[in-house]
Amino acid sequence: MLPRSRRPHDQLLRPTLIAGIGGLVLGHVLWLIGISIATSGPRVSFWVLILAAVIAVAAIAVGLLAWWMQQRKRVVLAAFLACLPISPVIFTLIVLGVTYL
Repeated sequence: MLPRSRRPHDQLLRPTLIAGIGGLVLGHVLWLIGISIATSGPRVSFWVLILAAVIAVAAIAVGLLAWWMQQRKRVVLAAFLACLPISPVIFTLIVLGVTYL
């Protein structure tokens, strides 16, 4: 349910929702830049594997940072960080499946 102006607790949801969407978009843009660089050379499968490893490590680190921010009650930043690695992880798994299967 989207926020309504007559309900004060929904006003707290709007920045969190926007931060989450921003994290998804930024994560996808960063993934597009990384995969474009990885697939531009002659050794595509090698660089895709390296990119997948970097994304896995970064996703774990960002996930832990998001959890830490949630514990500190910084909900907007936690939502942004939690949504940041979603798109890169999903699309990297898809590219790995296409590349190696």
